[in-house]
Amino acid sequence: MIGISFTQLKVRTVVDVFTYLTGVLCIVAVSGHIAFSYPLVLLAAMGLSAYLEFRKIFIPRWLLTVLSVAVILYFFLRIDVQDLIGQIMEALFVLMGIKFLERKEVRDFMQIYALALFVLAGLGLMTLGMAFVAYLLVFFILLSLSLIFLTFYSQDPGLELTNSTVRTMIARCLWIPLLAIPLSAVMFVVLPRTSYPILTFLNRPDKARVGFTDNVRLGQVSDIQEDERIIFRATMERIDESSLYWRGITLDHFDGTSWKGTRKGPYIPTKTRGPVGRMISQTIYLEPYGNSYLFALDKPVHVGLRRVRKNDDLTFTMPGFIERRVRYTSLSTISNVIPEETVDLKTYLQLPANLSPLVISLAKGLAVRGDKEATAKRVLGHFSPDRFRYSLKGLPVSKNPLETFLFDSPTGNCEYFASAMAVLLRINDIPSRLVGGYRGGYYNEMGNYYLVPQKHAHVWVEAHIAGRGWVRFDPTPAGEELSSTSGMGVFLQLRMFLDTVNYYWYGIVLTYNLERQVSITRSIMSGLRKPSLSFPPFTRKALRYSSFILAGIGLMVLAWFLVTLMKQREMAVLDRFLKKLKGAGYEKKTSEGLEEFVSRIADDDLRTQCLEFVREFEKIYYEDRRFTADDLKRLDRLAGRIDVKVKNSDTAAAAG
Repeated sequence: MIGISFTQLKVRTVVDVFTYLTGVLCIVAVSGHIAFSYPLVLLAAMGLSAYLEFRKIFIPRWLLTVLSVAVILYFFLRIDVQDLIGQIMEALFVLMGIKFLERKEVRDFMQIYALALFVLAGLGLMTLGMAFVAYLLVFFILLSLSLIFLTFYSQDPGLELTNSTVRTMIARCLWIPLLAIPLSAVMFVVLPRTSYPILTFLNRPDKARVGFTDNVRLGQVSDIQEDERIIFRATMERIDESSLYWRGITLDHFDGTSWKGTRKGPYIPTKTRGPVGRMISQTIYLEPYGNSYLFALDKPVHVGLRRVRKNDDLTFTMPGFIERRVRYTSLSTISNVIPEETVDLKTYLQLPANLSPLVISLAKGLAVRGDKEATAKRVLGHFSPDRFRYSLKGLPVSKNPLETFLFDSPTGNCEYFASAMAVLLRINDIPSRLVGGYRGGYYNEMGNYYLVPQKHAHVWVEAHIAGRGWVRFDPTPAGEELSSTSGMGVFLQLRMFLDTVNYYWYGIVLTYNLERQVSITRSIMSGLRKPSLSFPPFTRKALRYSSFILAGIGLMVLAWFLVTLMKQREMAVLDRFLKKLKGAGYEKKTSEGLEEFVSRIADDDLRTQCLEFVREFEKIYYEDRRFTADDLKRLDRLAGRIDVKVKNSDTAAAAG
């Protein structure tokens, strides 16, 4: 490795630094998406490469070429189309490691950059999150800088640059990505989008979140209720917390320890009338979770998504499992009741064969003769907080968990409360079922959407009351605050902010398609034909946040201008110094350093004065410190003393 001085760098050293940073960027970006051993191989190869170059040891190129061919053949023979992009990325990492081990010339640097570009492109097929964009921008900046310095290296491998020159070149080179990025954004908006990306076949399926299932077993739901990951986001207006039930599935068969759903029929409007109440529109962004049910605010009446099926229990399903993030719209009615006159009594009155006599006796004792709705309310009242306690720990797991929960260990989570109530209702000939979904959610004021984590998974009860229909009952005691963020810690508030950024990234960029392009174009054309200063709420909010961003950019530009102005002041002091010496007959050549120039002054006193100024100037300039007002005043004083000396010199010369 070439030595580094404090004042000068060889251009090869700069190229090496940017190339190794490119390798580190690839490791950081792709780690977590492929097997850990491959980034480790690249890191080890980079370390070995640095050591070999320092010791001036070089592996024969032909040997590394043979090794590269062997690697390609190895990966070709073990290729698996199920994870094609992952295996390509692994091969690229090994090839990049081999390339680092070569004695690097210009073409080798270019090949490393090309491999890094393919790695970043492959990352785009694995994930299109905000992190990918950040890595891509950093790579773009590194590539721009590397290519500029590599051009100098190709012309003069021994070229040395001062620290000042390197900093200036980097500052100038940064204009390339700074100008290219906004232009790329404009091209992204303007160029026609296609609904059929040609590289989709290479995409790796998203990792489904494990947790929500259509088979609830007593004692196992606690796993999901401790999961902090997000299951979906719902863009909508804020509503009362008591209405935040997100409907997903219904379960109607109980075997004593677990619930499952039987086959559902399609929704028939003539059989089930639509619920009555306030209509709420939502846009749902559902994460992959390995099941086919779509979630929407209870009671959903419509879901806008291709191939979706509406079932007779007001649930919506897809033909296959949801293994990618999906976006759909939903229209729901805020109501506790689904009007339905007749139900399948055999299905909704089913009970396990070995039902405990104690449970049956309890149910009969809660019955109100001749009034099914009063019986349901009395059963609901039985689960009062002074008798039962909500908990995720110490759940009553036994051969007969309901009996244990109702009589011996009155502590459980929502599945125990809902299961117990549904069974007590069925014993009293009241058709009932469990509804699975989510309860609550954190409302993001900035993005106008609810953020619903896995831990908010919930089950409640629907009982069929003659004359009314399916009525919602929730026997689970209220637990933590389910929709407010006011009591959240700093880290959770930060998480909400980052989620907002990610939300807009997905909602605006990743879902930007030809349909939205046409919609935006029509809106602009309509606005031009009928100009108006009134904006819809979303536009007003976008303008407000845009003004904040522009104000921030303005402050940064102002700070840059002030810093530049300060820098110009130091150069102005230096210019005055040089002009005074030029007046005395000493002119600095372009290729001269300051000390070299001053050493040519014949007058010992003048040279000493000038050298004092130069060393004071260089002490600040080459240590990369900012010139303060005191520094500039001190330099001005030194320059002033030199001015007197020059006049004396002139006088002496005139006298001579």
